[in-house]
Amino acid sequence: MKLPRYWAKGSAGKVMEDFACWGWSDISVEEAQERGEQRAASVAKIIRSGLRPDHYLYGDRPMREKIIEEWEREDATTYAAVTLNAYGCQILNTASVMFVDVDLPMIPAWDTIKHKLAGILGNKDPSPRERQESEALAKIEEMIRIDRQCGIRAYRTAAGLRYLFTHAHADPTAESTLRAMEELGADPLYMRLCKIQECFRARLNPKPWRCGIKPLRITYPWEDETAEQSALHWIAAHEKKAQEYATCSLIGQFGSKTMDTEIARVVEFHDSATKAESGLTLA
Repeated sequence: MKLPRYWAKGSAGKVMEDFACWGWSDISVEEAQERGEQRAASVAKIIRSGLRPDHYLYGDRPMREKIIEEWEREDATTYAAVTLNAYGCQILNTASVMFVDVDLPMIPAWDTIKHKLAGILGNKDPSPRERQESEALAKIEEMIRIDRQCGIRAYRTAAGLRYLFTHAHADPTAESTLRAMEELGADPLYMRLCKIQECFRARLNPKPWRCGIKPLRITYPWEDETAEQSALHWIAAHEKKAQEYATCSLIGQFGSKTMDTEIARVVEFHDSATKAESGLTLA
């Protein structure tokens, strides 16, 4: 997993002194600073040539997130970590426990109204959202039909569905993993992020704007103690408000229920943190 412990800005020198890039390191701030300067110099060279530096700015950079908690194996390698993302939500990062988030298309308001009117007249047909979910879940049922050892937990989210593979570990950078995610309808940006970060990701608490508060506007690493205190104050307010909501709702376990201790710990933690069986409103 790419979850750097240290971050520092490096500038491109006197010629472009206002231009800077973030560098990162698992060893020290000094090494992060050096990498930042190297990246800034590379991007400055691209800019001077008249090209767009998109790849250098975004394509190879891990997420700049505060590490809250890490879980290690006996060999001291990290297999899961909780981080704080840019807008203030906690993210569960897993090295090989596979999460897949699937966003379902927005239902046109008129379709929802028509279904409700039909219901008043006695029509018991599934709602447009229920039809979407059934079509999506049919894909994991087909996976399980092909491989009887396959086990997948399915959850409902505010925007769609989330799958958690429980029967085996997966490599987030492998083409076979990315193909499976694509077949299930995963967001291409999510797939790309998993590959860059070399891990799977699952949001644990509600998005702030869905529970009535503004996103965190203070970037990590905190600029100074005042910024840190402001960030901690926001986090406390978000956590308090988030108690009223769930992040996802368990639909059920499909296929095999067998899982190893590492996956079992991820499942237990995820379901508790997201309030997956609380019945609360999704956010």
